[in-house]
Amino acid sequence: MNTTAVKTRVRSKHLQVSLLLLAAVAAGLTTALWLQGKQIKNSDITATVLSPASRIEDFALTTHLGTAFTIESLKGKWSFVFFGYTHCPDICPTTLHTLTQVTEKISQKMDGEQNAQVVFVSVDPQRDTVKRLAEYVPYFDQTFIGVTGDQPSIDALTSQLGILHLRVEQKSGAAYLMDHTASILLFNPDAHLQALFSAPHQADEIVEDFMKIIQL
Repeated sequence: MNTTAVKTRVRSKHLQVSLLLLAAVAAGLTTALWLQGKQIKNSDITATVLSPASRIEDFALTTHLGTAFTIESLKGKWSFVFFGYTHCPDICPTTLHTLTQVTEKISQKMDGEQNAQVVFVSVDPQRDTVKRLAEYVPYFDQTFIGVTGDQPSIDALTSQLGILHLRVEQKSGAAYLMDHTASILLFNPDAHLQALFSAPHQADEIVEDFMKIIQL
């Protein structure tokens, strides 16, 4: 078999694996919510809204400023939470850029009131140290909060939220990638999971949904 044929088979195999993983990621999050009997769909809202909102167990992580990040850190504000990693080549920076637009538009609609925060939780703690997050997250917005921790602590949070993540090794010499759930989670000011926004994400759509959700 010639080199071109081998490369084609490898690319095809990788695509199949990626598609299967993405299906599993979507199924994992949906199943986690469905088993709780809390997934509802509002015809006026694109996002999936949970009613009642889902309580989660406390956790212990660290922000990019070196401070503690626990369930208390989600209280008092609406929180858009996204799980990703700083070496992500596409979806993570794109989503964080979208969230900068979301928070700007929400602030405009609410006369500058800062009652929404963005939290970026790393699923790659091996590379995403506090220092690395401090260099990466503020680039998108100085108010964004980067969060990391050891692997067991990250897993303790992702498992209860149905967030799947998988290390994907690349060819020799290349850095590994992380496949992960691409949904944005919305927590209410009581730190309960209120809704989720599935990819692809559109800032105007998220803002429109958010303004309706906070009135429910």
